[in-house]
Amino acid sequence: MQKKKHSIKAIAKELNISVTTVSFVLNGKAEENRISQKLIDKVQAYVKKIGYQPSQLAKSLRTGKSNIIVFMVEDISNPFFATIAKMIEDRAFKDGYKIIYSSTNNDPVKTMGLISMFRDLQVDGYILTPPVGMDAGFLTELSKDRNPLILFDRYLPEVDCSYVVIDNFQGAKQGLDLFLANGLRKIGFVTIDSDQSQMHDRREAYIQMCEKEGIEEQILEIPYDTYSSQETENAMTAYFESNGDLEAVFFATNYLAMKGMQVIKQVGKKIPNDLAVIAFDDNEFFKFNTPSVSSIVQPKEEIAQGLIQSMLQSISTPQGERESNKIVLHASLKERESTNKSKK
Repeated sequence: MQKKKHSIKAIAKELNISVTTVSFVLNGKAEENRISQKLIDKVQAYVKKIGYQPSQLAKSLRTGKSNIIVFMVEDISNPFFATIAKMIEDRAFKDGYKIIYSSTNNDPVKTMGLISMFRDLQVDGYILTPPVGMDAGFLTELSKDRNPLILFDRYLPEVDCSYVVIDNFQGAKQGLDLFLANGLRKIGFVTIDSDQSQMHDRREAYIQMCEKEGIEEQILEIPYDTYSSQETENAMTAYFESNGDLEAVFFATNYLAMKGMQVIKQVGKKIPNDLAVIAFDDNEFFKFNTPSVSSIVQPKEEIAQGLIQSMLQSISTPQGERESNKIVLHASLKERESTNKSKK
């Protein structure tokens, strides 16, 4: 049997009061509109009795507030993004907010379409990792909307809005400095072919190290949309075979490192005896791998805290009084077995 649907109008008729009165009680505005406690209790008791649940969409259309925050990243299944999403969800729930997750697949067209849909749903704010090729003008316009935008993991220099990122240059430099401290000079760098801020800064740390130390650059760039393909494996195989004198390699992402370590084994090299390895962004797999993998660790709890605190503060601040909150956090180096190689 289909469950009977209730409406504010039907509730008002049953209780012989106005629709406006019921609406004020259900939206927590009864006291400010001088509705008696007796009438508030009457409405609330009846609503509980019939199991009435107001439409979230209808409520957001009436009030302009949905208590929903959108969390849009390139791939929500990525452990880094998934961990931060869970932390944000827990904190947001305590403050009365819910999180909608969405993967952009690093596609700017898909991203803009999703944002347009969420705008229609009256969401209260957007946390976004902007994809490659994202229109800066679109983000600038969105940042001026009444519902705040916070960029995450990367930013666009030409867009003046709040963001939470890490110092990717500093993080990469820590790993490269460890190679140098161990007397290693022939250092390779494997990265994604992308000019996004986080990838640019990691690569820049390597380039500056090479310039300062007089080391020849050995960079392999993998197209973003092929990093898990056979094409990537072939490119890595050719890279390690043609640079057989490499002593160390820095992988700019953890997924490149996982693929790269497979290839290193396939070409007959051993880690760390033949080749020391560091990956940017830690992964649970790295702790249990043989050998365990040294990595640059991003401060996930601090990132999540910075994101949700900035968002809640922006939501509660009148639009005309908001200021961009730009948070830059530091990464740390976790040394494991893959860097236990010194110059002989």
